[in-house]
Amino acid sequence: MPQKEMLMARLASLLILIPILAWASAEEGQDASFFFPAPDGWLTETIPFPLGFAPSLAYEGLEELRFAPGMFKADQEDFWTYAFVWWVTPCPDLTPEILARDLEVYFEGLTGAVVGDQEIDLSGAEFSCHLALPDSEPESGIWLEGTAVTFDSFVTLENITLNVRVHLQPCPEQGRSAVIFQLSPQPYSHSVWKTLENIQEGFLCP
Repeated sequence: MPQKEMLMARLASLLILIPILAWASAEEGQDASFFFPAPDGWLTETIPFPLGFAPSLAYEGLEELRFAPGMFKADQEDFWTYAFVWWVTPCPDLTPEILARDLEVYFEGLTGAVVGDQEIDLSGAEFSCHLALPDSEPESGIWLEGTAVTFDSFVTLENITLNVRVHLQPCPEQGRSAVIFQLSPQPYSHSVWKTLENIQEGFLCP
């Protein structure tokens, strides 16, 4: 079987497993008292912490994801465009440096999980992230902006650079914090960012 087909099969098995893990977490009383909108055609996933592919991330809660329709299609404008929220217990010591490091761990673990035991050369794979306060007055509550470089183990088998925005929303009544990530290789001026912004603005913790 060609390598790309093997990787897509690996991805399919992961996407089947994730809802099972989420269901098991819900059965254990996992708190999901928030609303994170999904535009028409976008895929959704829920993964409880600790994340199976990055267990060293020391958060308690869950990750809720929204994937653009072209997330896994290299010829689409919304390739690798998605949003996710970490719905976690409050993290008072969270800093740009800590969050950037955590994203590096996140992406490296994700790549390893997708590649699995396939004979894929990862010697040139890069996992780096830089996050900082926006240079100008933040819009729509943007806390951090930056870039992340990861390895596209789903389709191209090449490194890819993502633009990243992060929003932080305390939800004290639920005893949680919502760390909302928006990611895309497209520049912030592209229309996909309007959709990502609508998702973020639609987040509610009643």
